[in-house]
Parts: sequence; C-alpha cells; structure tokens
Amino acid sequence: MLRWITAGISRTSGALSAFRQSSPFRVTRIREIKNGISNNPTRYASSWRNERKTDDKIEFKWFLLVGVFGTMVYVTVMQRIKEQDHSKNIEKYKKTFTEEEWTKYINEIQKKRLTLEAKEECYLIPYTFNSQSYAKAISSTVDNLGGAENVGVVDLNSLVTAQLNDPLGKAKYHILLAQSLEAEDANAPGFKYTFTYKLKPGIFTQIVNDEILRLKSENPSLGRFVILNYPPNIKEAVKFEQNVCNKDTLLVLDNKLADSDIVQYFETVDKVISYKDLTKKSPLFVDAKAAPAVIPESEPMNESSVVLKVLPNEKPTADAPAITKAQYKLRELQQPIREYGESDVDVINRLKKLQK
Repeated sequence: MLRWITAGISRTSGALSAFRQSSPFRVTRIREIKNGISNNPTRYASSWRNERKTDDKIEFKWFLLVGVFGTMVYVTVMQRIKEQDHSKNIEKYKKTFTEEEWTKYINEIQKKRLTLEAKEECYLIPYTFNSQSYAKAISSTVDNLGGAENVGVVDLNSLVTAQLNDPLGKAKYHILLAQSLEAEDANAPGFKYTFTYKLKPGIFTQIVNDEILRLKSENPSLGRFVILNYPPNIKEAVKFEQNVCNKDTLLVLDNKLADSDIVQYFETVDKVISYKDLTKKSPLFVDAKAAPAVIPESEPMNESSVVLKVLPNEKPTADAPAITKAQYKLRELQQPIREYGESDVDVINRLKKLQK
C-alpha cells in the first residue's frame, strides 16, 4: 500500500516538474516528499519575474537619466537664446550701444542696397508699340539722354526671347519660362509674352538687372539706362525701385495707353513725362569706384529727443522713390501713410482713389 502511494506521489511530482518548466506561471511552493518525509526548503519553478523586475528598474533609470539630461540641455539653450534676443530685453539692448552707435546702427539696417547707387538714372518705356515710327522716337530719346555710346539700352522682350531660344537650354531662366509660356503676341504694345501661371514678382526685374550689370561690366561709367517694354506690371515696377534703381522716370511715346495701370501708377507720384518734353542732356558719367553714399552720422541726442523718422519732413525730390512721394502726399491729405497690411502698390492705389 505504501509503495503505491509513493509511486503516485512520484508521478505527481514529475508532472508538476514538467509543468514548472513549461509554464510561465510561478509555482508558489513545492515540497519534495521522499520516503514519506517532507523537505523544508522551498523551490520555485522560475525566476523570470525577478529578472523582469530588475530589467524594468534599469530601463526606468535610463529613461529618467535621459529625461533629466534633455531638460538641462533645453533650459540651457533657451537661456542662451533669451540672452541674445534683445527684443525681449530692451534695457540690456540699449546699454549695449551709445546713442551715436545706436543711431548709426539704425541707419545701416534701414539702408537699402541697390544695383545702381552712383547717381545713375533709368528711363522706363513700358509701351514701344513695335512699329518703325516709334523706333524713331526711341532713337530720339536716346540721343537726348547723351547718345547711344553713353546710354545703356535694355529691351525686356529681347531678353526674354533670348532666354526662351537658348540653343543649349542653359540660360538662367530658360526652363522656368519655357515650361510656363502660354502665348507670344507680336502686336502687343509692350511686353509681348504671357504665361500659364502667375510668375513670382521680380523675375523680369532680375532679368533686367542682370543685363544692366553686364552693360556696367563693359562700361562702368554708364550713367543712364533706357529700358524698353518694362515694367510689364506694377509689382515689377515696385521691385525695380526696391532692388535696382530708385531714380526712375516713366516715358510715354503716345497717349493711347495713358489710362493703363502702369502709367497711372507713376502718374500718381509725378514720375511720368512725354518723350517730346525730354530736353537734351549732356552725357552722364559715374565714377566706377564710387561707393554708395553713407548716411552722415547725426549729432549726439538726448534720450528724450531720439525719434525714428519714418518719413522726412521736407518734400521729396523729383527722383525720390514712388512710395516716398505717395506717402508724403498722403500725409498732406491727413491720411495714414500706410495702413495695416498694405503693400507699396496698395498705398499708391489708395492715394489715386483719394485724388479722384
């Protein structure tokens, strides 16, 4: 009888041992019984839970360490940025400069670098009408401005044609213009190309600017430029004054398009004249080494007298930028010189409506 009981217990112990090795569950306590005697030591089927707890502790420690280190780096970087951001700390920024240094600094950052800054003059003819009779008017205009040898002539139509017909396709704007070209109108009064979508404002100004630079490299003393079939629109005219030359005048060869947006834009600021009214001028030469004029340093001022002038009190000169003239006229009409969100074109259009 005892033998049968012992054999049964042995079989049960073997089954539990097999279960212990194959099962992920912890067997709480198994006592070996041998010869009817129970041994006290407690045995466990697996120690995987203890190992898992150890791994969890290690992973949490690393996660905590990385989090603390990342927070320290973030705080340090933000403190450095805050120290360098003077707009957040005006007092510190003002202590960095004397009044003279501050005024000079403001003048420098407000100063606009142009392609033509040595007193060059530009005459824009947006409509040439592509006829022989008007070609004579253009030739007469060039003669009055100093002669063909002393005047740089730039034709936007010819420049765009050269970009489109580049045999190697390596011209700077060949791909952009060729892929977006919609039509060419040989009978157009001015710029004869249209495109499938609206090109970024300034691309035609950049094409003209590149040609002016090429002419200046060949003859650095050139002081006058006649630009034909340009500007094609008002936004290009604004870009021209902002980036190339602000001493520009619009010449009209005929009054057929006197009501066009481009002519009206320049007429609003008194920068339109007929080619017939252009008096004969002697050639204009500029010093090739002449540096852009530096704004003179103002005399030291008290803190209470420091005023940042947005617009000069005196009347703008005849060759002043169109936007300067427009803002001056708006101020005379007791109107805001620029409303929130207005571009230069919007300012001039608002002035035009007020003058009607």
